[in-house]
Amino acid sequence: MARKRKNADRNHDKKQHDARMVMDTYTAELPDNFIHQVLSLLSTKHAARAGILSKEWGHLWSSVPVLDFDEDEDGQAGQPSADNCKLKRKMFIKFMRRCLKRRGKDESNIEKFRLHMRYFGGATIVSKWLSLAVERNVKELQISFIRERKSGVRSYRPFYLPQAILNNAKSLTTLKLQNVTVKDSIDPISLPSLKTMSLKLVQFRSTLSFMHLISGCPSLEHFLLTSCTGLSDLKILSFSLKSLEVVDSDVRGIQVEAVNLESFKFHGNVFSRYMWHIFNIFSCQRVRCIELSDIFLTSEWCEGFNSSFPLLESLILHKCHWNYWEHIKIFSQNLKRFVFSDSEPIKPFFSMNFPNLSEARIDLSYRPGESAGPFPWNFYYLKKRLENFNCPGKVILHVTLPELCTFPQGIRNRFTPPLPSLKHLEVDIGTSTTEVTHSALMDFLNWMAPASRVLIHKTTFA
Repeated sequence: MARKRKNADRNHDKKQHDARMVMDTYTAELPDNFIHQVLSLLSTKHAARAGILSKEWGHLWSSVPVLDFDEDEDGQAGQPSADNCKLKRKMFIKFMRRCLKRRGKDESNIEKFRLHMRYFGGATIVSKWLSLAVERNVKELQISFIRERKSGVRSYRPFYLPQAILNNAKSLTTLKLQNVTVKDSIDPISLPSLKTMSLKLVQFRSTLSFMHLISGCPSLEHFLLTSCTGLSDLKILSFSLKSLEVVDSDVRGIQVEAVNLESFKFHGNVFSRYMWHIFNIFSCQRVRCIELSDIFLTSEWCEGFNSSFPLLESLILHKCHWNYWEHIKIFSQNLKRFVFSDSEPIKPFFSMNFPNLSEARIDLSYRPGESAGPFPWNFYYLKKRLENFNCPGKVILHVTLPELCTFPQGIRNRFTPPLPSLKHLEVDIGTSTTEVTHSALMDFLNWMAPASRVLIHKTTFA
């Protein structure tokens, strides 16, 4: 048995040697910078494996300017046992230590450092890895920790972002963090080259720690905040910020003073739709795109649109909540594109004025049996709503039921069409239990927009 194992090992070594000779034959003439570019496209584990096949590549893989470590890179089918998880983690940590020890002997710069792993303690060694990246003038840094609680595994521990990263990463241009904690500190934060920052599931000890972080990023242009906690009110002051997006974060109010801001997006959740939000972004007069979803808006906030955002071109309102009887008025002189979706009955006092609108997308996903609204579908309110989009451009109407856009004969006899000047009308209709013939539906739509070219599409709504 021992002789067979010895022969098998000898055959494996011979095959590996032959494969290396073939690789060396084809790669001997390739320049080092080209090999670096090829290896940079691979994860560090795969780059190390490629180095086994070629003597030349084996010499260069440890100096590749991209370090990419992912504990879940080699996924296993099914649910691995606790022992397998511990062994896999032990091998991953051992591989990282060996790679970084070897990389520490090379003084060349690191362009990108990515770390995706489970964290159950050992902040010292992780901080040491990150410090190496900072010392090598890293430009893109991604830190992502996985939270999971399983039997036999210690509960999640917070990883506090090392202060050395926040005040020494002078060359850092992109920072992406997930499941880390930013603590309060009086130490200065200096990230002078940072342009893009994405924070997901980041816990702030207080709003002060968030403001301290933002104040240390004088070149920040793109900022994404997703599912972060510890923030009740956000205050952002920036001369460089161009785009700001807040997604599903525990935020009640936002005050933004960013003279160069061009895009503002806020996405709440089913709970925030009924919370009172305060958005003070009216000093950002260069904004061209505003997107809001699942939040509560007031008439006072809407009335300031035209005076505060003279360059606004795109406005998206998705399932926002309004006071039913409150008179909502939105006016924007230069708006080109408007997207609106509402899952509730149409409100009676809702008017919009967009004189230069070129395209509007209206989603009326109202289902009478599911709505908690106080009133049934009202075609008079629908007519008044559609009159806001009587422009020479294009309207795309999404409805769940064909009946929602089939105006009764009494309405058609009594009132003029809501879209007499519209040139293009497209209607996407969801699956319905009630059959409406194509010709009959076309009659309704031709009355609605008599000068328009009408198209009907069938769509399955989720």
